[in-house]
Amino acid sequence: MEIEISKEPQDENEVIERYILLFLGIVNRPIPSILHLEKEIFIFSNFNPKVKEFIHFEKHYEGPYSQEIKELVEYPLYFISAWEIENGKIKITQKGKNLFKKLVEIFKNDPKFKKILEVIRMIRELYDKLTREELLLLIYITFPEYKEKSKVFDRVYKKREEIAKSLFRKGLITEERYKEILDW
Repeated sequence: MEIEISKEPQDENEVIERYILLFLGIVNRPIPSILHLEKEIFIFSNFNPKVKEFIHFEKHYEGPYSQEIKELVEYPLYFISAWEIENGKIKITQKGKNLFKKLVEIFKNDPKFKKILEVIRMIRELYDKLTREELLLLIYITFPEYKEKSKVFDRVYKKREEIAKSLFRKGLITEERYKEILDW
């Protein structure tokens, strides 16, 4: 049975699944982990605060955490079989690619939607390249309030010089950001 997508989502869960689909469909490669997807959507929600009306992030063991994202990635309600988790990576399926194309087609004349896709692509291009520790270090530095309940913050903090060097070598941070991390 083919899923129909209309301009208006049925409820908040469908909105969240649409964001998951957009993140998966915008770049032709799997997202490295649920942690990556969650943090990438969190970063996106800070550029687009409207997202926070649907996706709630709380302070958790590994920084900002969304129960909704975790549950809907593992057990989608609307876009069943649009993605799969394989070896920890989240991959879009052919069905998901078709749904992504339909969603893009529905909103093709909306300049805000085009901007959303640009931002999501930019986030994926940068944050997909990060290891878990690199991702968490950048999250903790940028959003320090999320280190509060973290069980990994101390380990990441102690390794910040090594992690910062890796980020700098990859060309993912500037020299200024590198120094900021070391002084943190």
